[in-house]
Amino acid sequence: MPPLNRRTLLAAIGTSLLVGPARAQGTPATPGGFAGRVFVNERGGLRLHTYMAAPQGALVTSHVIEGPGGLILVDGQFVPSAAAELKAYVASIGKPVARAILSHAHPDHWFGFHHLGRMPVHAGPVTARFLREAGAGLIAQRKADSSVPEIAGELAPGTETVAGVKLRVRRVLNTEAPEIMVIEVPAANAVIVQDLVYNKVHAFVNRQMDQWIEVLRGLEQDGSGSALILAGHGEPTAPAELKGLVRYLETARPLIEARIGKEGEIKAVVEEMTRAFPDYRAAPLLELALSYALKA
Repeated sequence: MPPLNRRTLLAAIGTSLLVGPARAQGTPATPGGFAGRVFVNERGGLRLHTYMAAPQGALVTSHVIEGPGGLILVDGQFVPSAAAELKAYVASIGKPVARAILSHAHPDHWFGFHHLGRMPVHAGPVTARFLREAGAGLIAQRKADSSVPEIAGELAPGTETVAGVKLRVRRVLNTEAPEIMVIEVPAANAVIVQDLVYNKVHAFVNRQMDQWIEVLRGLEQDGSGSALILAGHGEPTAPAELKGLVRYLETARPLIEARIGKEGEIKAVVEEMTRAFPDYRAAPLLELALSYALKA
């Protein structure tokens, strides 16, 4: 799936998106003056911080696991203003970043690392290769205020302890992105799934939704009712809420299949999806996704 077009997305979103009613699991902890929002979950002796960008930043999330030996940061935001807020919030915690992780290759999750002090990141092998081979070209194409993150190491499936926190890493292929690294935090009964889950946010749909739906159903079945799911767009959620996203993708799938090569019908699909899911935000994300998904 092609990466997000930053200029097109920002032009489409403008100021038209509303954050809407609170849907968060966790304690609101947004500092004064922030355009984005912050939520904190305290579980299993750990604190998990979620920063969610304002609508102009596509409601992208970054998550911070606060361990006894430092912080683990997952994803670095999209637009400079959101990255600046994330940087300020991370600094306010008062612990060093022991590791920065990039979950997948889409630039809405890594353009902002440039504004976090250009910190090196750990990423999966597909994502690392994309950054090395295509990251600079993408930045130049988008005329983005960014730089390619340095790869500090490649993530592999398995268990390791970072900053005193046990992490379990899973590699998920061919869903919303070619590769998404899922970070489980067993002590907190939490899992950072990033763009596997859009929580009440229009998803960046594509033509490979069967695998995506299968993975979501597995998350729903594997997770207990008390599990915390940290999404890539939107507030923290729970396994029970994944039924709604599965229904969303199942609704979008035949609409896409019937319109391959009919890019003139993008707006009609968006209108049908917004009628079916009136509480979903950020319709420009869906419109942008369809501009790729409907190409012949």
